[in-house]
Amino acid sequence: MRYAVELAYDGRPYSGWQRQPGRKTVQGDLEDALSVLEGARVRCVGAGRTDKGVHARGQVVSFDLTRKWEAGRLLQAIDKNLPPEVGIIRAAAVDEAFNARYDATWREYVYFLWTAPYCFPQVRPFVWRVQADWSSPDLALACKALEGIHDFGLFCPQGERPVNTARRVLRVRLIHRREWTAFRIRATGFLFHMVRYLVGDLNRVAGGRLSLGAFLDRLSGLPEEGRTQEMAPSSGLFLWGIGYTPSPWG
Repeated sequence: MRYAVELAYDGRPYSGWQRQPGRKTVQGDLEDALSVLEGARVRCVGAGRTDKGVHARGQVVSFDLTRKWEAGRLLQAIDKNLPPEVGIIRAAAVDEAFNARYDATWREYVYFLWTAPYCFPQVRPFVWRVQADWSSPDLALACKALEGIHDFGLFCPQGERPVNTARRVLRVRLIHRREWTAFRIRATGFLFHMVRYLVGDLNRVAGGRLSLGAFLDRLSGLPEEGRTQEMAPSSGLFLWGIGYTPSPWG
């Protein structure tokens, strides 16, 4: 039987989603919890490969178990064997051909910024504290320009760039709630570190250290002479949700 679960996690204690020898990973902890239920090693497939310190609200994972489980009981059984940093949100039996990674039609990330001069200690691990004006008109135009198909090769480390670095961004939103600003981006796929490099550049636009024209040039694949890349910290980044057609949740 094939199943899918949606899970959330605090990325701080983890070296990312993907299992790595000798390192604490979300995939490793989930597979260990599933193996307790199965009595044998279980391998799972995640929809997104979050890197070290990145959080998730809606990661989706598929895996096979030999026993038939009712969705509610499966959720509780897995959750009981997971550390407190990881929680199962929902579970469902799915078609045996379902693959959490390859069947995804879109992925959405949210990056949280904190713009006030003070910050609550409970909030600090999950935001990037910035001083720039994220309500500036140029920033709104830069975010709107992200929508559509672009070559995002300059927003990915050179050693991690695939052959095809073009990606389709479906939607970008900036949401302001007093001290909070959320940068929300949905795309058919992302490059390694792409969102964090985008947020780093957008913060430069917001602070007047990068012109809107220079940002648009980078979207066209034109690098600035002598420019070093700036990457936003992992603390504020969340894998927010994964889209499927049809939905595995019924």
